[in-house]
Amino acid sequence: MATSGNETQIITGDAVLLEVRPARVPARVLSALVDMVIVLIGNLLWTWVLWRVRGESDALFNSVDLIGYILISLGYPIATETLTRGRTVGALATGLRVTRDDGGVIRFRHALIRWITFWAVDVAPWTALLGGLVCACLHPQGKRIGDLLAGTMVVRVRAPRPPTELPEVPPELAAWAARLELGRVPSELLTAARQFIQRRQRLLRHPRTSIAKDLASKIYARTSPPPPSPLEPEDYLAVVVAERRRREIDRINGARQEWVPTSQELPAGWR
Repeated sequence: MATSGNETQIITGDAVLLEVRPARVPARVLSALVDMVIVLIGNLLWTWVLWRVRGESDALFNSVDLIGYILISLGYPIATETLTRGRTVGALATGLRVTRDDGGVIRFRHALIRWITFWAVDVAPWTALLGGLVCACLHPQGKRIGDLLAGTMVVRVRAPRPPTELPEVPPELAAWAARLELGRVPSELLTAARQFIQRRQRLLRHPRTSIAKDLASKIYARTSPPPPSPLEPEDYLAVVVAERRRREIDRINGARQEWVPTSQELPAGWR
């Protein structure tokens, strides 16, 4: 999430918002409830099995029951989060995933810390079962105490909206766009402009305006000639992106025509 000092690297903190969507507290609560119900069912089944095979020793029964309770309460969520790279059944049901703070895949130790803290602090009786909920409500990324200790966060991953279609060059600007020199614009900058145009509807007004101005100023400084009339940053980026796409399509079509021989050009045996 760091900002690069290179002017062509525009992966800023605002831009990260395009990719990372922290989970909302209600979704996290629902996910936790699903997992807690699964743990409860597992423990009830374990106790029922022990009752069926119990012997005369109540102490042995209680000890084995406690061991099973601990293994089920910790084993299920830790194992599923580790093996599925951050998704328990509750997370799958609510479209969530646990990641490291740097966006990487969590490991066993992350899941271990998260779930030990979940039972010992987040939903412990001595926190009135609300320790994790209060922490998540106060934290800007909705982290519970276990996330703070493990260095993780929960993000939304279900059904991302497809990028919007790229716009076409307005007819009144087609002549200018055709003469636009884009050779000095780094490909990374043009890619960033395309991604912004496709996803701008998802941004809040302030970061959207800020990113548009930043991208437009960097591209404008590397292109010529200037537009025939002043354009808003977003409109300027849309024209640049559309023109670049048109040129790529023309280049691909031209390459196909160049390499595909006609029937007259084929050898006699291939016609």
